[in-house]
Amino acid sequence: MDNVAITDFLKELKLIQLKAYYQAGNNSVHLPSYQGSTFRGVFGHVFKKIACMCPKQNKHHENCPYAYIFETSPQKDVSGVISSEDIPRPFIISSDTKQHYSPGERFAINVTLFGNAVGYIEYFIYVLFHMGNMGFGKGNQQAELRQVFLVDENGDYQNQIFQKQKITNVDFVLNGGNFLEDKKNKSNVQLYFVTPARIKYQGHYIDTPDFHKIFRSAVRRITSLLYYHHKQQQLDIDFKELFKKAEKVKLVHSDVSWYDWERYSNRQKERMKLGGIVGKATYEGDLEPFIPWLQLAEWTHIGKNTTFGLGKIRVVFD
Repeated sequence: MDNVAITDFLKELKLIQLKAYYQAGNNSVHLPSYQGSTFRGVFGHVFKKIACMCPKQNKHHENCPYAYIFETSPQKDVSGVISSEDIPRPFIISSDTKQHYSPGERFAINVTLFGNAVGYIEYFIYVLFHMGNMGFGKGNQQAELRQVFLVDENGDYQNQIFQKQKITNVDFVLNGGNFLEDKKNKSNVQLYFVTPARIKYQGHYIDTPDFHKIFRSAVRRITSLLYYHHKQQQLDIDFKELFKKAEKVKLVHSDVSWYDWERYSNRQKERMKLGGIVGKATYEGDLEPFIPWLQLAEWTHIGKNTTFGLGKIRVVFD
Protein backbone atom coordinates (compact mmCIF):
# COMPACT_ATOMS: atom_id res chain seq x y z
CA MET A 1 0.00 0.00 0.00
CA ASP A 2 1.52 3.33 -1.09
CA ASN A 3 1.09 5.48 2.03
CA VAL A 4 2.85 8.44 0.37
CA ALA A 5 0.39 8.37 -2.54
CA ILE A 6 -2.54 8.22 -0.10
CA THR A 7 -1.23 11.15 1.93
CA ASP A 8 -0.59 13.23 -1.19
CA PHE A 9 -4.10 12.44 -2.41
CA LEU A 10 -5.72 13.46 0.88
CA LYS A 11 -3.74 16.71 0.93
CA GLU A 12 -5.57 17.73 -2.25
CA LEU A 13 -8.78 18.29 -0.27
CA LYS A 14 -9.45 22.03 -0.01
CA LEU A 15 -11.88 23.60 2.42
CA ILE A 16 -12.91 26.79 4.13
CA GLN A 17 -14.57 26.93 7.54
CA LEU A 18 -16.83 29.85 8.41
CA LYS A 19 -18.34 30.84 11.75
CA ALA A 20 -21.24 33.23 11.30
CA TYR A 21 -22.59 35.12 14.33
CA TYR A 22 -26.20 36.28 14.48
CA GLN A 23 -27.98 38.46 17.01
CA ALA A 24 -31.50 37.34 17.88
CA GLY A 25 -34.24 39.85 17.10
CA ASN A 26 -36.79 41.43 19.41
CA ASN A 27 -38.99 38.32 19.48
CA SER A 28 -36.13 35.91 20.41
CA VAL A 29 -35.21 32.78 18.45
CA HIS A 30 -36.28 29.24 19.38
CA LEU A 31 -34.78 26.36 17.40
CA PRO A 32 -35.29 22.58 17.31
CA SER A 33 -32.60 20.05 18.17
CA TYR A 34 -30.10 19.43 15.34
CA GLN A 35 -30.59 22.93 14.05
CA GLY A 36 -28.52 22.19 10.96
CA SER A 37 -31.75 21.01 9.35
CA THR A 38 -33.50 24.32 10.04
CA PHE A 39 -30.55 26.38 8.83
CA ARG A 40 -30.04 24.13 5.79
CA GLY A 41 -33.70 24.55 4.80
CA VAL A 42 -33.61 28.35 5.00
CA PHE A 43 -30.19 28.41 3.35
CA GLY A 44 -31.36 26.41 0.32
CA HIS A 45 -34.48 28.55 -0.11
CA VAL A 46 -32.55 31.84 0.01
CA PHE A 47 -29.68 30.52 -2.14
CA LYS A 48 -32.11 29.52 -4.90
CA LYS A 49 -33.89 32.86 -4.73
CA ILE A 50 -30.64 34.83 -4.95
CA ALA A 51 -28.29 32.73 -7.07
CA CYS A 52 -30.54 30.88 -9.56
CA MET A 53 -31.41 33.00 -12.58
CA CYS A 54 -32.48 30.09 -14.80
CA PRO A 55 -35.70 30.74 -16.80
CA LYS A 56 -36.99 27.31 -15.77
CA GLN A 57 -35.77 26.56 -12.26
CA ASN A 58 -36.35 22.82 -12.69
CA LYS A 59 -33.85 22.88 -15.57
CA HIS A 60 -30.68 24.73 -14.64
CA HIS A 61 -28.03 26.00 -17.03
CA GLU A 62 -24.48 24.64 -16.80
CA ASN A 63 -23.02 27.51 -14.72
CA CYS A 64 -25.89 28.00 -12.28
CA PRO A 65 -24.40 28.37 -8.76
CA TYR A 66 -27.51 26.94 -7.11
CA ALA A 67 -27.52 23.86 -9.34
CA TYR A 68 -23.86 23.15 -8.59
CA ILE A 69 -24.17 23.58 -4.81
CA PHE A 70 -27.52 21.85 -4.24
CA GLU A 71 -28.10 19.61 -7.24
CA THR A 72 -24.60 18.54 -8.24
CA SER A 73 -24.76 16.37 -11.35
CA PRO A 74 -22.40 13.61 -12.50
CA GLN A 75 -19.63 14.65 -14.88
CA LYS A 76 -20.27 13.64 -18.46
CA ASP A 77 -17.53 11.00 -18.54
CA VAL A 78 -18.70 9.11 -15.46
CA SER A 79 -19.48 5.55 -16.51
CA GLY A 80 -22.55 3.75 -15.29
CA VAL A 81 -25.70 5.24 -13.81
CA ILE A 82 -25.48 7.41 -10.70
CA SER A 83 -28.18 9.50 -9.09
CA SER A 84 -27.58 13.14 -8.22
CA GLU A 85 -28.72 12.19 -4.71
CA ASP A 86 -25.66 9.94 -4.35
CA ILE A 87 -23.22 12.78 -5.06
CA PRO A 88 -22.03 14.65 -1.95
CA ARG A 89 -22.96 18.30 -1.72
CA PRO A 90 -19.87 20.47 -1.19
CA PHE A 91 -20.89 22.02 2.14
CA ILE A 92 -21.85 21.27 5.74
CA ILE A 93 -24.01 23.46 7.97
CA SER A 94 -24.00 22.89 11.74
CA SER A 95 -24.58 24.86 14.92
CA ASP A 96 -24.52 24.80 18.69
CA THR A 97 -26.98 22.63 20.61
CA LYS A 98 -28.62 25.44 22.56
CA GLN A 99 -32.19 25.95 21.39
CA HIS A 100 -33.48 29.23 22.86
CA TYR A 101 -31.91 32.66 22.36
CA SER A 102 -33.31 35.73 24.09
CA PRO A 103 -33.67 39.08 22.26
CA GLY A 104 -30.20 40.47 21.56
CA GLU A 105 -28.44 37.17 22.40
CA ARG A 106 -25.91 35.89 19.89
CA PHE A 107 -25.68 32.45 18.31
CA ALA A 108 -23.44 30.95 15.64
CA ILE A 109 -23.77 28.87 12.49
CA ASN A 110 -20.79 26.86 11.25
CA VAL A 111 -20.36 26.41 7.49
CA THR A 112 -17.71 24.28 5.77
CA LEU A 113 -17.15 24.56 2.02
CA PHE A 114 -15.23 21.98 -0.01
CA GLY A 115 -13.25 22.21 -3.23
CA ASN A 116 -14.86 24.22 -6.02
CA ALA A 117 -17.49 25.54 -3.59
CA VAL A 118 -14.77 27.71 -2.02
CA GLY A 119 -15.03 29.89 -5.12
CA TYR A 120 -18.65 30.66 -4.20
CA ILE A 121 -17.85 31.94 -0.73
CA GLU A 122 -19.24 35.43 -1.39
CA TYR A 123 -22.56 33.86 -2.43
CA PHE A 124 -22.59 31.94 0.85
CA ILE A 125 -21.98 35.06 2.93
CA TYR A 126 -24.60 37.01 1.02
CA VAL A 127 -27.09 34.20 1.60
CA LEU A 128 -26.18 34.01 5.31
CA PHE A 129 -26.98 37.72 5.59
CA HIS A 130 -30.40 37.37 3.95
CA MET A 131 -31.21 34.24 5.97
CA GLY A 132 -31.36 36.38 9.10
CA ASN A 133 -33.80 38.77 7.44
CA MET A 134 -36.02 35.89 6.33
CA GLY A 135 -35.95 34.31 9.79
CA PHE A 136 -35.47 30.85 11.26
CA GLY A 137 -37.83 28.11 12.41
CA LYS A 138 -41.54 28.45 13.10
CA GLY A 139 -42.74 32.01 12.71
CA ASN A 140 -39.63 33.03 10.75
CA GLN A 141 -37.83 34.38 13.81
CA GLN A 142 -35.49 37.09 12.57
CA ALA A 143 -31.85 37.60 13.51
CA GLU A 144 -29.16 39.95 12.25
CA LEU A 145 -25.89 38.63 10.81
CA ARG A 146 -23.20 40.56 12.69
CA GLN A 147 -19.86 38.89 11.99
CA VAL A 148 -18.33 36.08 9.92
CA PHE A 149 -14.89 34.64 10.64
CA LEU A 150 -12.63 32.21 8.81
CA VAL A 151 -11.61 29.45 11.22
CA ASP A 152 -8.47 27.30 11.18
CA GLU A 153 -8.01 23.59 11.91
CA ASN A 154 -7.84 24.29 15.66
CA GLY A 155 -11.07 26.27 15.71
CA ASP A 156 -9.21 29.57 16.13
CA TYR A 157 -10.32 32.68 14.29
CA GLN A 158 -8.04 33.80 11.44
CA ASN A 159 -9.76 36.58 9.51
CA GLN A 160 -12.96 38.47 10.04
CA ILE A 161 -14.45 38.50 6.56
CA PHE A 162 -17.83 40.14 7.19
CA GLN A 163 -18.68 43.14 9.35
CA LYS A 164 -21.02 46.07 8.86
CA GLN A 165 -22.39 44.43 5.70
CA LYS A 166 -18.98 44.34 4.00
CA ILE A 167 -16.97 41.29 2.84
CA THR A 168 -13.16 41.44 3.12
CA ASN A 169 -10.03 39.26 3.50
CA VAL A 170 -11.35 36.03 1.99
CA ASP A 171 -7.90 34.50 1.68
CA PHE A 172 -7.49 31.63 4.14
CA VAL A 173 -8.03 28.21 2.58
CA LEU A 174 -7.16 24.95 4.36
CA ASN A 175 -6.07 21.72 2.72
CA GLY A 176 -6.01 18.11 3.83
CA GLY A 177 -2.45 18.48 5.08
CA ASN A 178 -3.62 20.84 7.82
CA PHE A 179 -5.51 17.96 9.45
CA LEU A 180 -3.04 15.10 9.07
CA GLU A 181 -0.85 14.48 12.11
CA ASP A 182 1.98 11.95 12.14
CA LYS A 183 0.76 9.12 14.35
CA LYS A 184 2.56 5.78 14.06
CA ASN A 185 2.35 2.46 15.87
CA LYS A 186 -1.18 3.13 17.07
CA SER A 187 -3.26 0.09 17.96
CA ASN A 188 -6.17 1.65 19.90
CA VAL A 189 -8.66 4.29 18.82
CA GLN A 190 -11.92 5.67 20.13
CA LEU A 191 -14.51 7.05 17.75
CA TYR A 192 -17.11 9.45 19.11
CA PHE A 193 -20.26 9.77 17.01
CA VAL A 194 -21.14 13.34 17.94
CA THR A 195 -24.20 13.73 15.73
CA PRO A 196 -26.27 10.86 14.29
CA ALA A 197 -24.21 8.90 11.76
CA ARG A 198 -26.41 7.43 9.02
CA ILE A 199 -24.17 4.76 7.52
CA LYS A 200 -25.44 2.34 4.93
CA TYR A 201 -23.81 -1.04 4.40
CA GLN A 202 -25.19 -3.55 1.92
CA GLY A 203 -28.41 -1.58 1.61
CA HIS A 204 -29.18 -1.18 5.33
CA TYR A 205 -28.40 1.46 7.94
CA ILE A 206 -26.06 0.03 10.54
CA ASP A 207 -26.63 0.11 14.29
CA THR A 208 -23.42 -1.75 15.22
CA PRO A 209 -20.30 0.31 14.45
CA ASP A 210 -17.99 -2.37 13.03
CA PHE A 211 -14.73 -0.67 12.09
CA HIS A 212 -14.64 -1.64 8.43
CA LYS A 213 -18.17 -0.30 7.89
CA ILE A 214 -17.26 3.05 9.44
CA PHE A 215 -14.02 3.16 7.49
CA ARG A 216 -15.72 2.34 4.18
CA SER A 217 -18.11 5.23 4.78
CA ALA A 218 -15.22 7.62 5.47
CA VAL A 219 -13.37 6.54 2.32
CA ARG A 220 -16.51 6.83 0.20
CA ARG A 221 -17.21 10.32 1.50
CA ILE A 222 -13.66 11.64 1.06
CA THR A 223 -13.02 10.12 -2.38
CA SER A 224 -16.39 11.39 -3.64
CA LEU A 225 -15.68 14.93 -2.45
CA LEU A 226 -12.30 14.84 -4.17
CA TYR A 227 -13.74 13.49 -7.40
CA TYR A 228 -16.85 15.63 -7.79
CA HIS A 229 -15.59 18.87 -6.26
CA HIS A 230 -11.81 18.85 -6.88
CA LYS A 231 -11.47 18.42 -10.66
CA GLN A 232 -12.01 14.65 -10.63
CA GLN A 233 -9.10 13.77 -8.33
CA GLN A 234 -8.74 9.99 -8.06
CA LEU A 235 -6.51 7.57 -6.14
CA ASP A 236 -5.11 4.51 -7.93
CA ILE A 237 -4.82 1.95 -5.14
CA ASP A 238 -6.38 -1.41 -4.32
CA PHE A 239 -9.28 -0.37 -2.10
CA LYS A 240 -10.41 -3.99 -1.72
CA GLU A 241 -7.10 -4.78 -0.02
CA LEU A 242 -7.49 -1.73 2.22
CA PHE A 243 -11.02 -2.76 3.23
CA LYS A 244 -9.87 -6.32 3.97
CA LYS A 245 -7.29 -4.90 6.36
CA ALA A 246 -10.00 -2.81 7.98
CA GLU A 247 -12.03 -5.96 8.66
CA LYS A 248 -9.21 -7.16 10.93
CA VAL A 249 -9.60 -4.18 13.28
CA LYS A 250 -11.75 -5.34 16.19
CA LEU A 251 -14.61 -3.54 17.87
CA VAL A 252 -13.72 -4.13 21.54
CA HIS A 253 -16.29 -1.87 23.18
CA SER A 254 -19.45 -0.24 21.90
CA ASP A 255 -21.48 2.35 23.72
CA VAL A 256 -23.60 3.55 20.83
CA SER A 257 -27.34 3.82 20.46
CA TRP A 258 -29.72 4.60 17.66
CA TYR A 259 -31.09 8.14 17.80
CA ASP A 260 -34.34 8.68 15.90
CA TRP A 261 -34.72 12.12 14.43
CA GLU A 262 -36.93 13.53 11.72
CA ARG A 263 -37.39 16.74 9.80
CA TYR A 264 -39.99 18.17 7.46
CA SER A 265 -38.77 18.57 3.88
CA ASN A 266 -40.35 21.57 2.13
CA ARG A 267 -38.96 20.28 -1.17
CA GLN A 268 -40.49 16.81 -0.82
CA LYS A 269 -43.50 17.99 1.23
CA GLU A 270 -43.16 15.19 3.77
CA ARG A 271 -41.53 14.28 7.06
CA MET A 272 -38.23 12.42 6.70
CA LYS A 273 -36.72 10.06 9.26
CA LEU A 274 -33.01 10.77 9.69
CA GLY A 275 -31.97 8.52 12.57
CA GLY A 276 -28.41 7.36 13.11
CA ILE A 277 -25.93 6.11 15.68
CA VAL A 278 -24.52 8.31 18.45
CA GLY A 279 -22.10 7.48 21.24
CA LYS A 280 -18.61 6.00 21.47
CA ALA A 281 -16.84 2.92 20.12
CA THR A 282 -13.36 1.55 20.88
CA TYR A 283 -11.25 -0.43 18.41
CA GLU A 284 -7.99 -2.40 18.48
CA GLY A 285 -5.71 -3.50 15.64
CA ASP A 286 -3.12 -2.28 13.18
CA LEU A 287 -4.47 1.22 12.59
CA GLU A 288 -1.64 2.81 10.61
CA PRO A 289 -3.23 2.43 7.13
CA PHE A 290 -6.43 4.11 8.33
CA ILE A 291 -5.15 7.01 10.42
CA PRO A 292 -5.05 9.76 7.75
CA TRP A 293 -8.52 8.85 6.48
CA LEU A 294 -9.97 9.01 9.98
CA GLN A 295 -8.25 12.31 10.73
CA LEU A 296 -9.73 13.87 7.62
CA ALA A 297 -13.16 12.34 8.26
CA GLU A 298 -13.43 14.47 11.40
CA TRP A 299 -13.82 17.43 9.04
CA THR A 300 -15.73 15.88 6.15
CA HIS A 301 -18.18 13.94 8.39
CA ILE A 302 -19.37 10.47 7.33
CA GLY A 303 -22.57 8.83 6.12
CA LYS A 304 -25.75 10.38 4.77
CA ASN A 305 -27.24 13.88 5.24
CA THR A 306 -23.98 15.55 6.19
CA THR A 307 -25.22 18.92 4.89
CA PHE A 308 -27.39 19.07 8.03
CA GLY A 309 -24.33 18.50 10.24
CA LEU A 310 -25.02 14.77 10.69
CA GLY A 311 -22.17 12.24 10.76
CA LYS A 312 -19.79 14.39 12.80
CA ILE A 313 -17.12 12.25 14.49
CA ARG A 314 -14.20 12.78 16.83
CA VAL A 315 -11.17 10.46 16.72
CA VAL A 316 -8.93 9.84 19.74
CA PHE A 317 -5.87 7.59 19.44
CA ASP A 318 -4.44 5.98 22.59
